[in-house]
Amino acid sequence: MKEYFSIGETARLNHISIQTLRYYDKIGIFKPYYTDQDNGYRYYHVKQFFYLDIIKYLKCIKTPLEDIKRIISHTCTPERMQTFLDEQESVIEREMERLERARQLLHRRKNQLHEQVEIRTKKEEGLVYVRHIEGQTILKAATPQVNPHDQSDLYYRKLAEVLEERGDMVDNYYGLIYDLKPYKDSGDIYCNSVYTTIHDGVKIEIEGQNMTIDSFPSGEYVCISFDCSVTNYFSYYQKLYHFIESHGIQTDEKVYQISLPNSYDSLREEDFLTEFRVRKK
Repeated sequence: MKEYFSIGETARLNHISIQTLRYYDKIGIFKPYYTDQDNGYRYYHVKQFFYLDIIKYLKCIKTPLEDIKRIISHTCTPERMQTFLDEQESVIEREMERLERARQLLHRRKNQLHEQVEIRTKKEEGLVYVRHIEGQTILKAATPQVNPHDQSDLYYRKLAEVLEERGDMVDNYYGLIYDLKPYKDSGDIYCNSVYTTIHDGVKIEIEGQNMTIDSFPSGEYVCISFDCSVTNYFSYYQKLYHFIESHGIQTDEKVYQISLPNSYDSLREEDFLTEFRVRKK
């Protein structure tokens, strides 16, 4: 029975590339049984394939090459391998948690984009409308003396910092909350807080950061949507306010403003779809 195999045969039999075998040889992870001194050809013994399977297994469970080199050394015992696998299991579990957060973030963003498409359709009609909005958990930061036209980006950045510290991300969904009143112009509007949506049940350390975890209440909302600019902002607010007043609609007297990007190019002029929402009692 054949015992020695060339690098090409070894690669083919073990479903691994020749380049990888050469690299393993270079860094001392898996070396050929012998090298022909005349032509430099590498040859592997069939008994080595078992140990190559160990390396492939360790790679499959996301073990760094540096750790693999340490594990396959002659000093590694079954006891040490068991300890390492316990450690690696913890690494994989943390990675699974990270991927699950990424999946949840992706789903939230997809749902938001679906909602944005619906809002754009309403915007084209140019009318006040009523729609049902599901409740959402939000992370909220107090914003004293912040006008909707002021630079509220630093407050949004504070929200992002808190989420990123726990390995989460802001999902491009920012909002403002302020009182529903008969303002004379948009310069009289001051926001109570800014917020972003977060996953239900999330645990965030917010002590001393002037933030709260709250909920965006489920219910029927009177809404109007538009492509936001400083010049048209107040006219849309007035249109919504007068509609509510003229129809005698009872509300919780809060405006929830959301802004969603129409473009993703940071060098272009800001282009946001904005919706004002006021919940009916």
